[in-house]
Amino acid sequence: MALVDRSDRAQAVADEIRESGGTAMAVQADISDPDAVTQAVEEVTATLGPVEVLVNNAGFARDNMVLDMPLADWDSVMATHLRGSFLMLKATAPAMREAGWGRVVNISSISALVDGDRANYVAAKAGLEGFTRATALDLAPFGITVNAIGPGVVVTEMTKVSAARAGRTLDEHIEVQRQSIPRGRVGTPHDIARAVLFFTAEDADYVTGQVIYVSGGPHG
Repeated sequence: MALVDRSDRAQAVADEIRESGGTAMAVQADISDPDAVTQAVEEVTATLGPVEVLVNNAGFARDNMVLDMPLADWDSVMATHLRGSFLMLKATAPAMREAGWGRVVNISSISALVDGDRANYVAAKAGLEGFTRATALDLAPFGITVNAIGPGVVVTEMTKVSAARAGRTLDEHIEVQRQSIPRGRVGTPHDIARAVLFFTAEDADYVTGQVIYVSGGPHG
């Protein structure tokens, strides 16, 4: 497994994976930079072999009411979520095509359906879902599936930022969010990982161009 992050935080995760008996490496790169993506994929390929499974999970939020949103915040969110996913797919899919097999999973969000005060994030995630459907059609003849997962409220570092922006402690924010979830709890990274494992399974080759919302209940 290779983890790509523009900070050095992925190294700690790679270390944990190795300590538990797995194989992992960390590469520091900005996925919105085409040269950095090319170099990162080359480094991964040289160490671990051609990429067979790509999970586009990079992202962050710069929330604001649309009329108050700086252009820089719009551009930076689009660059990471949408441009970065495009660049990573472009860099890894040729090897999948040559092998006749591959899996791509894009991490979207329930916010792709609608969310206030974050037009950049909503547009990026909705665009990522359209990108998923379009590229699934392009790549299906080569044995490559492309699907997306839309997490609901999942406790991550981004949740802490959202809590602070709402003027709440993390526990207060989680409780407020929990009350609106039919399942009665917030999500965990494990919930999302289970959906990734479904999409990337060897025998999931008849499922492509789909979006699954892992959000604790249906959303209209």
